[in-house]
Amino acid sequence: MINLKKNDKLIIIIAIIIIIISGIGIAAYNPPEDEGKEKTVDIQNNYSVDWDVRSGFKTYSDFAGKSSPYEDTFSINIGNLKDIKFNLTWVDNLKFIFGFGSDTLILEVTTPDGEVYEESDKSGNIEIPITVNSMPSSDIIVANDSSDAGEKLRNEPYYDDKWMNENFNIKISVKIGEIRILRKIRDKGNDFNLEVTYEYYSGTLTEIENDKTGDIEETSNYLIEEDYTPPYLSMIIGTGCGRYI
Repeated sequence: MINLKKNDKLIIIIAIIIIIISGIGIAAYNPPEDEGKEKTVDIQNNYSVDWDVRSGFKTYSDFAGKSSPYEDTFSINIGNLKDIKFNLTWVDNLKFIFGFGSDTLILEVTTPDGEVYEESDKSGNIEIPITVNSMPSSDIIVANDSSDAGEKLRNEPYYDDKWMNENFNIKISVKIGEIRILRKIRDKGNDFNLEVTYEYYSGTLTEIENDKTGDIEETSNYLIEEDYTPPYLSMIIGTGCGRYI
């Protein structure tokens, strides 16, 4: 039997304790459940945006008097307005032949921003066009689904609510053209028709086909296979110290 010194015995005891602790740690080790497994992640879709120009209109028929101009307000409950056109028409029922003594009508439009447009004429027709917005962005929309894409389409830079549901002020007045006294007294003003037409941009979404799928296989260089033996465990077995575990 080999006689060991006291220091040698202490070293061996410490080594055995270290080996036992290492073995317990190895036995208790459980790798994360998601290592080496497939994961499903959300893949966002791309949507192209196409713009069409649509139109609507409102009409007003009333009377503008020489001492009581016609005044009213109107609004449009649609966003992405492209332009608005005011077209005033009338027939002077008391004008003389060759247009002599024709009344002059004055159309005045005040935008919600306070800008005033005014035109006057005696021909029976006045037109005031107002440009509102240029075409919105046509950039591709990246979204989770069509509902998400539609929500983004209703926000900048694809949507502009300028003048939506805001009041325009309209004023139509008459300047009597008749110079003969009796006919001038009889001329109280004119009936008129006012047509307000407006154009606006309407967007259409089209999903762009994507070859990618939502299933992405994630691999790691540190996966422990079933037949893999950690190096420190092989040392225990190789040195014959496995009996201590």
